[in-house]
Amino acid sequence: MELRSNARLLFVSGQIGIAPDGSRATDFEAQCEVAMTNVEALLTAAAMTHTDIVKLVFYLTRAVDLPTLGEHRRKRWASSTPPAVTTLVVAALARPELLVESR
Repeated sequence: MELRSNARLLFVSGQIGIAPDGSRATDFEAQCEVAMTNVEALLTAAAMTHTDIVKLVFYLTRAVDLPTLGEHRRKRWASSTPPAVTTLVVAALARPELLVESR
């Protein structure tokens, strides 16, 4: 375990599949990619990378999308020390057209 004296914490609230320009994809895969891109943008703004992530929480509206989420998460944020992950399937998100939220 590596301890860094300059360690910082960044708490990221719900990132959804809406791009900064306001566009929204309709399918799960594209919404998932945009949500992850939004998380990465926040990390970049804080001078951090995906290797600084210690825990991820995902909310999905359909259980059928669990394997796709896992594939995208492993592809984008693979690490020798992966973060803890909690995934919950919920009835709905704040907006009915949203299929995934990442924190």
